[in-house]
Amino acid sequence: MPNAPSDPIDPEELKSALADSLFGKNVLYYPSLESTNTLLKSLASQGAPDGTLLLADEQTGGRGRMGRSWLSRPGANLLFSLLLRPQIEPEQVFALTMILAISAAEVLRARASIPAKIKWPNDLYAGTKKLAGILTEFGVKGKMVDYVILGIGLNVHWHPANQEETRGPATSVRMETGEDFPRAGLLVAILKEFEKSYRKYMNGEIDLFFSKWNELSLILGRNVVVEAIGDTLRGRAVQIDRSGALILEEENGGIKRVLCGDVSLKLEENH
Repeated sequence: MPNAPSDPIDPEELKSALADSLFGKNVLYYPSLESTNTLLKSLASQGAPDGTLLLADEQTGGRGRMGRSWLSRPGANLLFSLLLRPQIEPEQVFALTMILAISAAEVLRARASIPAKIKWPNDLYAGTKKLAGILTEFGVKGKMVDYVILGIGLNVHWHPANQEETRGPATSVRMETGEDFPRAGLLVAILKEFEKSYRKYMNGEIDLFFSKWNELSLILGRNVVVEAIGDTLRGRAVQIDRSGALILEEENGGIKRVLCGDVSLKLEENH
């Protein structure tokens, strides 16, 4: 297996690059963690401030949706979680996942010329291979959101020699481009793009992101299989609506709205 390049992230240099950013005020770096989301959730419940950025060089017990693991070797990938404290209702949280996915996809397109697409509800793909995953968790106080944790794992220098670390075909920035992009540069670019979009969203601009989300979708117009708890749905993906639900046209012509909870989606290429 080709060795990953030495690509350390210097927390002080990162703080300097993010000096004017919401995410440069409280930067927490760990050489190794079980999960960035798990630790940041704990810190959020203890009062960690809005904009806290927590990143790790290695994840030994990272989590994806539906309890899936996301393991990562030291220095290979970009692993970070953000803490936000927006004044929104729980139904609006998915929009933040959407905006982070769009931001990451646009940075990969602009900086690495990777035509990244979004696989509903929370993955980034290059072609048919997974490039990144996002895990969003939140806490509620009364009827409003207390905090939102947005965690992302982006394969940067990863190589597929150890397939036990993935559930399906995966790829990385290095594999797609043949180049080694510094992780810190990608991180800063994603955070700046996300912050710009986050502020627009909090100011009421939603139409632009809704359009981009659908434009960047990997699945729209394609036949898919959606597996939820105790149910399997088949049909053509028509749209992702403003709350993040998938609009599915079933085989019998009916229309089904699938919420982005504990569901698994697969493309049904030969259907």
